[in-house]
Amino acid sequence: MLDNIKKYEKTSIATAILLIIFSLFLIFKPQASLNFMVIVIGAFLALVGIIHIVSYFTSNKEFRAISTELIEGTLYTVIGIFLIFKPAILNEFLGIIIGAWLIIQFIIKFQFAFNLKSLALPVWSLMLISSLLHLILGILMIFNPFGSIIAITTLAGIILLVTEVGNIIESFYLLFKSEKK
Repeated sequence: MLDNIKKYEKTSIATAILLIIFSLFLIFKPQASLNFMVIVIGAFLALVGIIHIVSYFTSNKEFRAISTELIEGTLYTVIGIFLIFKPAILNEFLGIIIGAWLIIQFIIKFQFAFNLKSLALPVWSLMLISSLLHLILGILMIFNPFGSIIAITTLAGIILLVTEVGNIIESFYLLFKSEKK
């Protein structure tokens, strides 16, 4: 049992080190990190598209008569290739999409805050403040989508770094304690 714990913790340390390296890229090279992730997504979509196209042409006539594999494959492949060669485009749209979602959340929370107020619940003001925060963040993301995505990426890198340093400390502690037994 102790050997399994040691093996798990050593694997955990190795994984944490790799994730720390990744987090450092997110922190210090957020744009390059985002572009790399979009390129990987693009390559995946292109591969899935090619698989759909091959599936269409290798299927029997009856299946092809009702299949959407050719159009799906073509769309996935085109989108994938586009993302591979223009990864920054998705970063811009992602910021706008998140901004719009935050504004929709503002509308929902704003309405809910006044619903709570009509029930004389004191938490309505907290909900109102939360809704206004959603509105401000949503507007910021829509008017500065790329800068917002860079900030979120950097923040994600910082959170990942702190988490993984904690995991390494935890793993070394468990290894140290298991050596004493």
